Amino acid sequence: MPMQKRIAVWFLETQCEALLLSVLLIVLSIPNGPSQHGFVHDLLFGLTAIYTVFFTTGYLLTTAIVGIFWRSQRSWLYPSVASVLFLIHFEIFSVGIGGAFEPSERLPIRGAGAGIVFACTFVGGWFLRKWIQVGRT
Repeated sequence: MPMQKRIAVWFLETQCEALLLSVLLIVLSIPNGPSQHGFVHDLLFGLTAIYTVFFTTGYLLTTAIVGIFWRSQRSWLYPSVASVLFLIHFEIFSVGIGGAFEPSERLPIRGAGAGIVFACTFVGGWFLRKWIQVGRT
């Protein structure tokens, strides 16, 4: 049962990351003017883009392996590893597409993105520990 719970929590963490990263991209694009299609369209486009990046760079695979098969008793360790994986895979994506982001855009995406990943995985780890404890009682 703990493996199924780990998979479920990893899945929810990934969904939360994608949603928040999509919102981040929308917020960062506001200085260029809002999209003529509206927030929902932008959000769906952002989610599609984030999932494409997650899949094509291998982020889903690496975080699945780390998140499902290895969790530390230290609550900050897995979120730190996941944040580093995000930074590595963002660079893979950025280099792979020829540096589509301006240097001024990369730092906020890296910093806020790593923070989003850390927060989502930290909360996910806390929830997983509580969920496993409830199953033991």
